[in-house]
Amino acid sequence: MSSPTDHRPPIDIRTVTRAGAIGNFIEYFDNALYGFFAVTIAALFFPEADPVVGLLATFALFGVSFVVRPLGAIAFGHIGDRWGRKTVLISSILLMSIATATIGLLPTYSAVGILAPVLLLLCRLLQGFSTGGESTTAFVLVVEHSAVATRARSTAPLISSTIGASVAASLTAMLISALVSTELLDNWMWRVPFLLAIPLGVVGLVLRMKVDDADVYKAAAEVSSVVGSDEKNQRPPLVQAFRVAKKKMLTLFLWVALNATAGYITVAYMATNLMHFEGHSKTSAFAIIVIALGFACVAMFPIGRFADRISRKHFAMIVAAGLLIWSYPAFAMAGHGFVVATIGLAVFATLQFSTMITSGLAVVELFPVDIRASASALPYALAFAIFGGTAPFIATSLASEFSPTTPAFYVMACAVGGFFVGWLGLPNAREMAVLSEDPDTALDVTPLRESRSTARSTSES
Repeated sequence: MSSPTDHRPPIDIRTVTRAGAIGNFIEYFDNALYGFFAVTIAALFFPEADPVVGLLATFALFGVSFVVRPLGAIAFGHIGDRWGRKTVLISSILLMSIATATIGLLPTYSAVGILAPVLLLLCRLLQGFSTGGESTTAFVLVVEHSAVATRARSTAPLISSTIGASVAASLTAMLISALVSTELLDNWMWRVPFLLAIPLGVVGLVLRMKVDDADVYKAAAEVSSVVGSDEKNQRPPLVQAFRVAKKKMLTLFLWVALNATAGYITVAYMATNLMHFEGHSKTSAFAIIVIALGFACVAMFPIGRFADRISRKHFAMIVAAGLLIWSYPAFAMAGHGFVVATIGLAVFATLQFSTMITSGLAVVELFPVDIRASASALPYALAFAIFGGTAPFIATSLASEFSPTTPAFYVMACAVGGFFVGWLGLPNAREMAVLSEDPDTALDVTPLRESRSTARSTSES
């Protein structure tokens, strides 16, 4: 009997990957811009505060948007399991693009007073809600369309899109800072990058209209008591997820805690660290980030291939150990010259984004098809809300109170936790359970068995 994944619709995997990646690009482009322009935003929306207090208030708004991510995860996870991954990805990119572009249109404190930060808060909340199911659903769509032996390398373009977004945001901020006066930047030029969400959203919508859900999801929809919109299908996917996959949801949450902490320190805090605490100029700081992230972006492709060759457990342990060892040197090197700081951040960013490969695979491989969107979206969003959303605020507080290298110890603590999660919680196998009714026995192992059988036949001949 053939596996459902053996009869995929004629959709090019590159089309699916591009459709999944565009949402990640917009999300990280916006969050990176927010971090890079944090000093400007603090002055425009919190002008009466001390500069450090203004920065903390700006990063607090950054973190508040993550509070609603779990709500978005619950809503979009339910939709993704009941009515399909494509429906979620179309809805989320529309909301995300509108919210991001609106930030570029907001009046400042000098124009409307306290209403300005309130409106900024509302935009960040809408962004947080829309991204609640975006990242995990994109991983689910791409990996469900991928062959078993190439799942990790299939996630590489999604991760590179997040890095590329940060690079694009860095280049944008660097060019604006270098070419535009401070007065012009504060008056209106800071708005332009946020307005780019409009054309990006249109491109993303067109790409996502061209894809379809994978055959494995469609097959599950025919027999599951969770998937589908029929009246007989009344069991909520999230309820079923808590019934059969609580431990795996906890495993994903604990791993993504490392991913989220290191990730948002890289894309949302490091520019502030280089400029405010280490004394680099704006142009120098953005150049360091662009080069470091560009290196990490290219590195994801060979790293994805490497991840396909070893077990998920061992790959996760290697990455976590790398962050544990390298975090302090990376922060210490940031206080030195341009070249040294760039090398330190390049290695740190590469290790950090490698954690996303494990996250993307775990989203799919830990959970049955019919509850996958709900079971993965909630712990993923909670981890980003608790750890990712607060990371810039905590890092700024630690650096202000102690020293610029102190945030490294926060990352190191998360890396220790990530190492043990990889060791004790992640499976070696790559099977995907089809239905949540019998997750231990209803495993979609046919593609893996067939690939092994083919490999043996080839070697024997």
